[in-house]
Amino acid sequence: MSSVQPGAMTTHQNPSITGNTDNDYAPTAPSPKATVKQWFGLMIMVIPLFMLATDVTVLYLAMPAIAADLLPVGSQQLWILHIGEFLSAATMITFGLLASRIGARRLLLAAVAVYGVASLLAAYAVNPEMLIGGRALLGMAAAAFTPAGMILVRRTFRDPKQYNLAFAAYMAAFTGGMAAGPPFGGLILEHFWWGAVFLINVPIAAVLLIGGPFLLERNHADRRVKIDGASVVLSITAIITLVYGLQELSATGFSWLPLLSAGLGFGLLLLFIRRQQTAAHPLLDLGLFRIRTIRLMLIVLAAGSFSMAVAEMLLPQYLQIIRELSPLQAGLVLLFPALGSTVGTMFTPLLARTKHQGLAIAGPLALTGILAAVFVLLIPEASLLNLIVTLTALALVGAPFITLVSQLLISAAPEEKTGSATALQDVTASLSMASSIALMGAGALALYRRILTDWADENLADQAVQTAAESFGASSAVLPQLDAAEGQSLMEAVEAGFTATVQAGYGFYALGSVLLAGVVILLMRRGRTS
Repeated sequence: MSSVQPGAMTTHQNPSITGNTDNDYAPTAPSPKATVKQWFGLMIMVIPLFMLATDVTVLYLAMPAIAADLLPVGSQQLWILHIGEFLSAATMITFGLLASRIGARRLLLAAVAVYGVASLLAAYAVNPEMLIGGRALLGMAAAAFTPAGMILVRRTFRDPKQYNLAFAAYMAAFTGGMAAGPPFGGLILEHFWWGAVFLINVPIAAVLLIGGPFLLERNHADRRVKIDGASVVLSITAIITLVYGLQELSATGFSWLPLLSAGLGFGLLLLFIRRQQTAAHPLLDLGLFRIRTIRLMLIVLAAGSFSMAVAEMLLPQYLQIIRELSPLQAGLVLLFPALGSTVGTMFTPLLARTKHQGLAIAGPLALTGILAAVFVLLIPEASLLNLIVTLTALALVGAPFITLVSQLLISAAPEEKTGSATALQDVTASLSMASSIALMGAGALALYRRILTDWADENLADQAVQTAAESFGASSAVLPQLDAAEGQSLMEAVEAGFTATVQAGYGFYALGSVLLAGVVILLMRRGRTS
């Protein structure tokens, strides 16, 4: 496997925030334009990607019906929700390299076939174990689809303008699917049984399996690529134990088992990195980190993901607990930011054409910080309509930031490393968000408990207050046990505590975005003067 040279440029690389431009290189012939057939190939790729993304969030609405039907016990409900995310993050690096060995098209079609079978398995699950198995397969299918699809996008769309548009469409399908999961799931659950949220994936998978061999870029397999088995085991074990530990810390607080799991995962991650330095055929080429643009974009992506994760976790709960919306109503409210995010992502090609990419990143970041601050001020007294408008504007200006950072990161890698760069990006974002939810989520819960107990009427029973403070939604279990006056008093304390917690979450998001925008501008100026 050839190592990545620092500063290597590719067909689609744009000027980075370091100040480098393509003018330093010899002019090349114009890139060929994509054909109508190739655009149809992109179309049949983004629809399954949209559905894969909805699977991540649709389960939150479907879980009550699943729990009533399959009766999961103990931690089975948590495994149903999170096994797909764990395995997707854990296997992404392996699939990024496997795409080079067997070919991106072959891996993508195999992933879609597994996706269809796993959807059938999940839809007709007769017990929790069967559903957990289906969710596990769906997670691994998503891990294989993502780098394979990105490789095909990069190979198919050689013209820079068309590539920018295709990349934005690919990312819009994913971000739109993530955000549209709740309203989409709510609509299906209103009319069908819970298995329909999985069953609808099957005909979509069939379309890609039938049309893919004719519409997608031909397969490019490189049998010279070798996969180190020890690295595969280390990477999967490290990421599963680390992400599991971080997510459990966010759910249960600081306890020994999650801490041990996170610590073990971090130690295995260090061993994995050490293995990549000595292995004859490393799973992840550490030479990618020698490319300045990749290093910087990974830092920006990690910081951005860390700052927004807690706010996004708190918002759906706020709509249901404080604004008293049903899951379907909350999903419909979140549909508007989902549409804003999708539209915003499609503006990325305009930003990608700007001369200075640092400003193209810093501008949306600064606007995101300003709008998040506005949301902090609005949330206590604002009408639902005002919240929807603010959240939609926030999604609209924030989406191009994530998409442009991803595009710069992936485009900075040599074409043959596209799968590994995509995996690196996704794992970085997953670990950053899991870390944020664990650390900042614990802080948010502590703040909520402090304000709730301070605001609670002294006439309320201590046991009722303590139970309500155990988690953000625990008050719903206490209210039936109280009379009307006590219930109103408790809810006033809950509203004060949770509203302040959401304000703190979005305040952290605002501060992090503005500071990160400043860092990007400083790096841009440093790149120009160096």
